[in-house]
Amino acid sequence: MRYAIISDIHGNIEALQAVLNDIKSRSIDSIFCLGDVVGYYPDPEGCVELIKKHAEFCVAGNHDYAAIGKIDTRNFTYYAFAAMEWTKQNISDNARDFLRSLPLTVERDDMFFTHSSPSNPQDWAYVFPDSEEAVFEAFNSLVHKLNFIGHTHWPSIMIQEEDRVILHSDHSIKISDSNFYLVNVGSVGQPRDFDSRSCYAIYDTTAGDLSIKRVEYDYSITQKKIRDNNLPLFLAERLEKGR
Repeated sequence: MRYAIISDIHGNIEALQAVLNDIKSRSIDSIFCLGDVVGYYPDPEGCVELIKKHAEFCVAGNHDYAAIGKIDTRNFTYYAFAAMEWTKQNISDNARDFLRSLPLTVERDDMFFTHSSPSNPQDWAYVFPDSEEAVFEAFNSLVHKLNFIGHTHWPSIMIQEEDRVILHSDHSIKISDSNFYLVNVGSVGQPRDFDSRSCYAIYDTTAGDLSIKRVEYDYSITQKKIRDNNLPLFLAERLEKGR
């Protein structure tokens, strides 16, 4: 089986369509989504519809729950808060029902999927590779060998080999049964690793291959929509800078 794992779309339909087109060209059997379908960008409704159509399952992200009032947004940044207030006014009841139905975690074929840290998914903790405490807590909670997350918008492959955790420098590896893996699949709609291209992961269970893929898209279309909808201009600027 060949799985595509996507995350953090954030209402950016141009990015999502480009990634779906790329996935279609790669003989993928199933698409899994790690949440934050909405928030930040101006096509939340369209992104929800595409995820409903193409993803086998989707877990909840903090922005998904924020859009239906399931979590408090007072701790959001100004830009996230402003965009979320706009998003709440621009999604349908059907979209809200979909977001309300999303679980925090999914286990499938001896793999684990959640949006944020697997240690406490409901707390929306970030797992950055340079945060020793967050990495330790995440790996200490793992039950499955292969675990996929999003939330940071920063792709990474972390590997626990015996008593040490390694941040893999390549974005293509072979999976070993003797190790534990925590894979951040990056962001479709708002990459923050200084690469403006969309990001997602592919896992081939037969070959044991795991890879991070990058996809170009025309973010200028999204930028125009941001301006047209009076969303914060910073959200447009960050797309071309990948930050």
